[in-house]
Amino acid sequence: MCSFCDIQNAAPINIFSEEEIERIVIGVYSGLITPQSLDIATYTKVAEKLTNGVYNGFGKSLLDVEWNSPDYKMLNDLRNNVYVFSGAKQYHQVREMTDAIYDGNRVKLFSEYKKTGTEIFKNYNENYLRAEYNAAISQSRSASMWMEIESNSELLPMLTYSTVGDGRVRPEHAMLNNISRPVNDKFWDNYFPPNGWNCRCTTLQTDETTKTSLKGFKQPETVPDVFMMNAGKDRIVFSDKHPYFTVEPKDKTLADNNFYLPKP
Repeated sequence: MCSFCDIQNAAPINIFSEEEIERIVIGVYSGLITPQSLDIATYTKVAEKLTNGVYNGFGKSLLDVEWNSPDYKMLNDLRNNVYVFSGAKQYHQVREMTDAIYDGNRVKLFSEYKKTGTEIFKNYNENYLRAEYNAAISQSRSASMWMEIESNSELLPMLTYSTVGDGRVRPEHAMLNNISRPVNDKFWDNYFPPNGWNCRCTTLQTDETTKTSLKGFKQPETVPDVFMMNAGKDRIVFSDKHPYFTVEPKDKTLADNNFYLPKP
């Protein structure tokens, strides 16, 4: 179990029934669901699952906090981010499902297409969604931790990066181990944990004053771009560097308007 993320949901993620999946597959094949006309029910269900991960990681929901308080504003921003992410996610899912209708210039019979379309849908909404749900938990926990760190920064002005220290620590995370920098240092814009899927790293906040020199420090090449962020400072779960946020030029206006899907 990841000691940083503390992922609690170890069971498979199956939020769609077979009937719902078949409805989507038929909808894409028939042209009722397209990258330019996404399915609201699918979008909402995924967004609500990721929002549950946000609340799980943060330790509170919007109903648990005072309106317009710092916690409320942070949770609201994180929730809005996972809704936008869910629209972008479905855009790519439907594009891939649509492309699978064709074998070269030939339109496949539905009996040929159904299995492939179903596999693509399940890949996005079971396999990918599991990793994304776990990321929602860990990044929201990170955001909550960052708020606490900033509130204590006058008394405890220094942060030290800390790995678990076992044989499973990734080399790129070992490179960051024991680096100490002030809370307000730009280093934490990119390297506040998590720094990868199911990252177990954390930070230690102290009243020390000695900081690690970064002379000669090189960015670890294998830290994914989508984790080069600070969820608490950026107020997001998913960075705009995530591939889902890259759309076809002709669909940019759609993406800028959340594909005309409703936000909470």
